[in-house]
Amino acid sequence: MYFRLIIFYIFIVMACSPNDNSTNTETSSVDTETASTTSEAVSSNSAVPLRSDIDDKYKWDMSAVYASEEAWEEDLNRVKELYPGLANYKGKLLSSPDVLLEARELIDEVNQTLWKLYHYASNSSNANVRNEKFQEMVQRVINTSIKIGETTAYFTPELLESDYSVLEDFMVQNEYLRTYEKQFKDLFISKPHILSEKEERLLTMAGKITGVSNDAYDIMRATDFVYPTFEDENGNKLTMSQGRYGKYTKSTDRRVREDMYRALYVPFKGNINTMAVLMKGNVEGHIFYADARGYDSSLEARLKGDGISTDVYKNLVNSVNDNLQPLHRWAEIKAKYLGVEKIKPFDTYAPLADSTAVYTYEEAQEMILEALDPLLSSNEGELRDFTEKMYNENLIDVFESQGKQSGAYMSSTWGLAPRVKLNFAGTLDDIFTLAHELGHAYHSYLSQKNQPYATYRYTTFNAEAAAIATEALLMDHLLVNAKNDDEKAFLIQNYIQSIGSTYYRQTRFAEFELLIHEAAENGQILTEDFLTESFGEMYSKYWGPYMEITEEEAYSWSRIPHFYYNYYVYTYATSFAAAEKIAENVRNEGQVAIDDFIAYLSTGGSDYPVELLKIAGADMTTSEPFEAVSRKMNYLMDELERILEAKTLKNVEL
Repeated sequence: MYFRLIIFYIFIVMACSPNDNSTNTETSSVDTETASTTSEAVSSNSAVPLRSDIDDKYKWDMSAVYASEEAWEEDLNRVKELYPGLANYKGKLLSSPDVLLEARELIDEVNQTLWKLYHYASNSSNANVRNEKFQEMVQRVINTSIKIGETTAYFTPELLESDYSVLEDFMVQNEYLRTYEKQFKDLFISKPHILSEKEERLLTMAGKITGVSNDAYDIMRATDFVYPTFEDENGNKLTMSQGRYGKYTKSTDRRVREDMYRALYVPFKGNINTMAVLMKGNVEGHIFYADARGYDSSLEARLKGDGISTDVYKNLVNSVNDNLQPLHRWAEIKAKYLGVEKIKPFDTYAPLADSTAVYTYEEAQEMILEALDPLLSSNEGELRDFTEKMYNENLIDVFESQGKQSGAYMSSTWGLAPRVKLNFAGTLDDIFTLAHELGHAYHSYLSQKNQPYATYRYTTFNAEAAAIATEALLMDHLLVNAKNDDEKAFLIQNYIQSIGSTYYRQTRFAEFELLIHEAAENGQILTEDFLTESFGEMYSKYWGPYMEITEEEAYSWSRIPHFYYNYYVYTYATSFAAAEKIAENVRNEGQVAIDDFIAYLSTGGSDYPVELLKIAGADMTTSEPFEAVSRKMNYLMDELERILEAKTLKNVEL
C-alpha cells in the first residue's frame, strides 16, 4: 500500500453473506413484516416502515461517535488545520529517524480523525440514503482526504530515493519506527510502481473522477429506482423492495417466485444501458490506475499491494471450473424434487425442505451466544462480553426501513467499537448474517486490541475467512443439535445453498470480473450486449444442463454492487474454503483450534494474507481447501437425498 493511500484508507467492511438474497452487499435481507411482533420494530402493513417507526433500541446511536453535528464540524476543521503541517516535512523525511517518526505520527493523527469523521457520516447516510445532508458530509470528508493526498504526494517518492537499508538503520536508532516496518517493506516492494511527486499528485486528484461511476450506481439504486407490485401467495399486492427478495425467492409457490423475480428486475432492465456505461467507467478507472503505475494488469495492481499473487485468483477460477459437477448435481436434484424438467434462476432458493420458523431478533442473539460458546468463553469470556456490548449498546442497526441501504456490513475504525448494519426480518438466513457480521466485529476488535494502528487493518482476503468461519461454527452447532430429519434436511439445504452462493456464485462473479477487465485491457468496448451475453453464458456454464436461464438473469450483472469494489468477490470464495478448514479444525481439535482462530483474529494486517491464514490452520497455497468444499457439498447432497427419498417413500406408502 502506498503511503499516500494510508492517509485515508476507507476501511469499511462491506462484507456479508454473499447470497443472491440481496443487492448492495448480497446478503439476505427479508421483508421486515415477517419479524415477530415481540420485537415491536415494524408495523404490520405491507409497506416498508419509516425509520421513525422503529424502536430506538434497534437503531445505531451515532451520538456515541459525535454528540452533535457541531462536534463533527469541529473535528473536520481540526483536520484542515493539521494537515497543511505535513508539507513542512518535504525534503526532510530522511534527515533523521526522529523527523521521520514525527511525520508518521502526524499522518496517523490526521488519519485517525478523518476515519472517525467518515465513520459517522457514512453510517448515518447508509441508515437513510435519502438524507442528502449526510451524503454531503461524506463527500466533504473524501474531498479533504484528496487534499491531504495532494499535500503528501512527496512522501512516498522521497522515501524511495534511499535504499531500504537507510530505513533499517533508522529503525535501529529509534525503536518506535519499528511499528511501521511492514509498511516500509510494502513500500519498497511497490517501488517499481511509484511515480514522481507531480504524477502522484495528479493520480490523487483523479480520485474525484474515478469514483463517480460507483457513486452514481449507488444513488441510482437507492433513490431513483421505482419497483412495481407483485402478488403474494394470498393475492395481496406488495410493492417490490430489495428486502422482499430474500423472503419471496424462497416461496413454495413457483408463480410467486417468478412474479417477484421479474418485478425485481424491472428498474434494472429500464436502466440497463446506463448501467453498462457506469460499469464501463468503473472498469476503465481500474485500468487507468494500473496502466499509470506500470502494472501488467488491473488484477496485478489490485492484488500485489496485499502480497497476493495473481496465481491465487486464477487458480481459484480454474479449480472451480474443473469441478462444477457438484453444482450441476444440485441443479438436477432441485429439478427432480421440484417436479420440473429444468429449474430457472428464480428456483435456485426454492425449498426442498421447508421451515415455517420465524425468529425474533432476540432469539437470534441467544442462538448465536449458544452456538459460539466455545469461542466466546475462551480467554475468560472476552468475546462473550464483547458480543453483549454489541447487543446492548446500540452498535447494531437491525431492521429494514425506508431509505436504509440494503444488505448488511460491519464498519470499524480505530478507537471506536465496531458497528453492524442489518436488515433483519426473522429468517434463518438473517441469523447467519448476524453471525457473519459479528465475525467481522471480532476480527476488528481483537486486531485493534492487539496491534498498533499501523498494522491493525486487515485485508478483505482475511476479513471474509473470519466472518464465514463464524457462520460455519453456527451451522455445525445447529446440525449436531437438529431435533429430527426434517429440521436436519432444512439445515443441510441451507448449507448447500450457502456453498452454491458463496463458493460457486462468487467464483463466477470473480471470473466475470476478470473477463471484462481483460477484455477492456485488450480493447474490447464494454457494451450492454457484451456484458449481458458474457454474463449469461457464464451463468449457464456454472449451473449446467438442468438450468434454463432467463433474460433477467443474463443482465443481472447490473445488480451486483461488488463489481465496483475492484476484484473483491474472489475473497468470498477463497475465504469460504479457508473457513471450512478452520471449522473442520475446531471440530477435530477443539480448544487448540479455537486458540489458533483467536490468534488469527488478533493479527490484523501484521503479515501477508496467505501467511496469516496459516496461523488459523488453513494453507491456501494448496488445492486441498478448494477440493474439500466440493467433497463436503457432495456429502451433504448424499445426506439430503437420503432424507428426501425416505420421505417420498413414506408418502407413497400412505
